[in-house]
Amino acid sequence: MGSSFLFAQIKVSAQFEGGNIQDFKIKDTSTIKLSDKDSIVILSAQILSRPDPRNPIDTSLSSSARWYYFKMTGVKGKQMFIKVPNSEVIRPFYSYDNKVFQRLEKSENVIKGTINKIFTKDTVYFSHFIPYLYSRVVEKVSQWSQHPDVKKEVIGKSSQGREIYMLTITSNNINKESKKVIWIHGRSHPSESPASWHLEGMIEQLLNNSEYSKALRENCIFYIVPFINPDGVYGGNSRSIANGVNIEINWDRPDSLTMPEVKVLKKTLDNVLSKNNIDVFLNMHSQIANSVTYWIHDAKSTTPDFFRKQVLFSNLTINGNPYYKSEHQSFSAIAPRYAEGWIWNRAGEKTMALTFETPYTYFNENPNGEWVSIENLNELAKHSLYAISDYLLLNGQERVVVDNPVVNKKGLDLNNDSRILFIGDNYIQCSKDNAKITYQTPVLKQGKYEVYKWKAGECKEVSKNGENIWLKFDEINIKRDKKVKYRLKLENSGDKADALLFVRKSN
Repeated sequence: MGSSFLFAQIKVSAQFEGGNIQDFKIKDTSTIKLSDKDSIVILSAQILSRPDPRNPIDTSLSSSARWYYFKMTGVKGKQMFIKVPNSEVIRPFYSYDNKVFQRLEKSENVIKGTINKIFTKDTVYFSHFIPYLYSRVVEKVSQWSQHPDVKKEVIGKSSQGREIYMLTITSNNINKESKKVIWIHGRSHPSESPASWHLEGMIEQLLNNSEYSKALRENCIFYIVPFINPDGVYGGNSRSIANGVNIEINWDRPDSLTMPEVKVLKKTLDNVLSKNNIDVFLNMHSQIANSVTYWIHDAKSTTPDFFRKQVLFSNLTINGNPYYKSEHQSFSAIAPRYAEGWIWNRAGEKTMALTFETPYTYFNENPNGEWVSIENLNELAKHSLYAISDYLLLNGQERVVVDNPVVNKKGLDLNNDSRILFIGDNYIQCSKDNAKITYQTPVLKQGKYEVYKWKAGECKEVSKNGENIWLKFDEINIKRDKKVKYRLKLENSGDKADALLFVRKSN
């Protein structure tokens, strides 16, 4: 059976939303006879993903070709060896209906960069990760905006005229002036669909009916822009908007070289900052490294206390989180070409700003562990919300953080040394043995609680085991709704005390 005949049988296309392919070639064919009446066709093919257009502003940058998403027809019953040499092929996803996607098995991706599979249906879709398309975000924004605590806005349009949406999420029955402000935006880079699934998980949990989520909406205002690059996602680009500009590094350009998408965000952020400080600023991404990370800006390019706040937020995300470890934190100098550098120049230490990265592949550099899925990205989203509420010392009803009490006893001192990773404005250090501290909680609902204390240690790039975590040390049973006085004893001179956490486990 000639390769030209097989090529005519097999069709490859990316002519749909988010699709990406540059070239397809059948390299080799053979037929193996399995029995007198049965045989199997084996094909070796090469597919090239389409690079982004050359960046007209940063001409020295090479064009990324990470994203691939294509349809093949005429493949049923054929053994296909497909090589994608200009992108990563690490157990990518496939679907027979372009709706339900699943990862290739390890045995189907043995040779690096090559897919090896016999297809059971005639049409199959392949993608670098499960697609999260502009049409989905339009649908989800419409759905989320039905919630009474959500306001939907079109804050501007992309270079090609697509709408850029912002959700404002907060309870409308509480004084907004006293609320903490969180800004989150995502999908600067089109290929980074895991970041969108993670952010969707955060929004879904933020809008559910749990007491914790209700308390977040009562105590905070969330400004969320799910897609800042709708054109790049729609067109199947990897890291750029339609014309090739990487808007992630477009924040310090003169107006004539600043893309419409970045101008929209700058204008919206300036509007938010004119009303309130932004307490937490998160820029959501995905990375090819096989781990979760934050990009933390070093103390030299910011300040020691700002560095401490970033490391604290990161460690609060790590706490109890199976998908993120201290040794996988990333560090760099702050730079004005990024959104975090722009907000630093506007607000300085008042806005704690970080980039968050999910992997495409597996967690914690462990290929034998758990691989990234929509389900565990939703679980990771829960830890992202916990980090926000713990960092901001919020009373989440089901998760209540109590900061240090005012101490006026001899031998107990409030300290705010930036070399220590403490929560809030200070921590307590004692200068005598057997010092006692009394904490006062807000009203706790009746039920059983686990009690944790923040084990404050040195503020380092990698924390020591047992430090900079919530350490469980007690369980209590509250028989009726009430404020609780909780006493903590510091046995040795030099011991530290910091915030307490009360986690409600049952009624």
